[in-house]
Amino acid sequence: MKNKRIRGIITLKPACRQAGLRDYKMGSLSVLQYYLSIITRLKLKEIYLVGGSVRDILLKRPLRDIDIAVPSDSLEIAKIFADKIDGNFFVMDEENQVARVIKKAGKKTFQFDFASFKGRDIYEDLSNRDFTVNAMAIKIEAGGLELGEILDPYNGRQDLKDKIIRVIKPEAFSDDPLRMLRGVRLASDFNFEIEEKTAGYIKNHAPSLKTVSSERIRDELFKILRNKRAHYYLLLLDEFNLLKTVLPEIGDMKGMGQGSYHRYDLFTHSIKTVEYAEEVLNNIRLFLPEYTDKIKRHLKIEAEQGIDRLSLLKFAALLHDTGKPSTIKIEDDKISFYQHWTVGAEINKRICRRLAMSSRSEEIVCRITANHMRPLYLAQLYNPPSPPFSKGGKGGFITKRAMYRFFRDAGDAGIEVILLSIADAMATSGRESLDETFTSNWLTKGHENNAATLSSPNASIGDTVLIKPDSRLRHAGMTDLGGFSEQNYKTVAKVARKMVSYFYTEYKRQRRRPLINGAELIKRFRLQPGPVIGRILRDIDEARGAGELKNKKDAINYVRNNLHKWIS
Repeated sequence: MKNKRIRGIITLKPACRQAGLRDYKMGSLSVLQYYLSIITRLKLKEIYLVGGSVRDILLKRPLRDIDIAVPSDSLEIAKIFADKIDGNFFVMDEENQVARVIKKAGKKTFQFDFASFKGRDIYEDLSNRDFTVNAMAIKIEAGGLELGEILDPYNGRQDLKDKIIRVIKPEAFSDDPLRMLRGVRLASDFNFEIEEKTAGYIKNHAPSLKTVSSERIRDELFKILRNKRAHYYLLLLDEFNLLKTVLPEIGDMKGMGQGSYHRYDLFTHSIKTVEYAEEVLNNIRLFLPEYTDKIKRHLKIEAEQGIDRLSLLKFAALLHDTGKPSTIKIEDDKISFYQHWTVGAEINKRICRRLAMSSRSEEIVCRITANHMRPLYLAQLYNPPSPPFSKGGKGGFITKRAMYRFFRDAGDAGIEVILLSIADAMATSGRESLDETFTSNWLTKGHENNAATLSSPNASIGDTVLIKPDSRLRHAGMTDLGGFSEQNYKTVAKVARKMVSYFYTEYKRQRRRPLINGAELIKRFRLQPGPVIGRILRDIDEARGAGELKNKKDAINYVRNNLHKWIS
């Protein structure tokens, strides 16, 4: 017996009904069935799974966010349901009768959103939704153990198969302009394309996005950034005129040249930096094989709800050069951007606040921006050393003191800065293949086989830059960089590996276990509490970071020998 389609309804044949939820690979099946059975016990005539729930079921994705539509009284129904399962109840939108129930079941969390029909019946409700892939419904019946008929009046199932995001009607964007951003976000979630007419509607309605709250825009933007091909969908946002509405600062970046070493204008360079950052992260074992797992764990940490460090890295990659338009200076046909990293950090602070981001997220973005040139500057000082790198010194080596100062200033965002520096170098000029980049001699001996782990035989990310330091910036402890030669690009990658190694093997350990504390200094050297104690402790930490102090005895002798410098 074949499935029958009547007026947009797909009736599942008995075998499918008998299989019930199991066919759809819902997470924690027995637990979810239990909750759905409780919903059906409420003795309602009609209960539907709707929207994203149906979409995810058909895509065979784990289902943790469950959207429920009922004819009326959704707030009361949600409250009764929450009481029965001992869940947490929240009114999300009283005017539109939307409530949320959250229930933790072991390590898993289920979210149930209840809403009353928007219209006379379920069909009119579906007509008021945003995209065809979200305008389907499945009736819950038989105690929650089986799924009934699938309502699909707008052929959303076919659009899922064709991997298309299609708006139901143009008015959907007038009703809620955030839907334009959400459409791109959905496309990024599933690697779909935006249907042509829908794209046209978005372009026409793009200015109305300004009427949406910063918090809602922020949430959708960072959901895009969490996905693997965020750079592509950022370009799509730009094509649809949405990006300049969210981030008007990019307007000054478009078409702006950066000098002869830069292949791309500033905006394209910024998008390319996001793209290469994603390539680096997708192939992290090629760049930093010893610390891949640590870095992945680090980037999964959430700075605030819904925003992890990975998405903040991509956000900072897009905005790392926002300071350039206001700092550009041309002398004798040479372009410089003196202190653009400092100016950019201030600009990005304002952007973070405009998007209502947390202080922690703001701090991470600003630290990345303010320090993004430093690994590239350190790469200028580095030549492959012999004897070993760890000894440091003059003659082209990077000292431990320099690395300590970098991580002291960048904090734990130093990892993101280092990853950004590799992508930034790549995004400066032409591409080379990953295979060529990582099978050449620059790889640390013993890691050559990592090149075999490339995600695609045609992947390419390498870009070349030639460093030409500006003496004024060198005097300030930094430099504007032009491009890298191929060899110097590889030097950046080597320096990145050394810096990450220093961070995990020395810097973090030393920060956890100081050699001496302020109370001991006051007692042993009969000092008065005050700012001088902090200065002494900072100098001790730096000397230790430079490898000059090994233990508490060294620290005490260091203070004794230099006390006159601090209290004179």
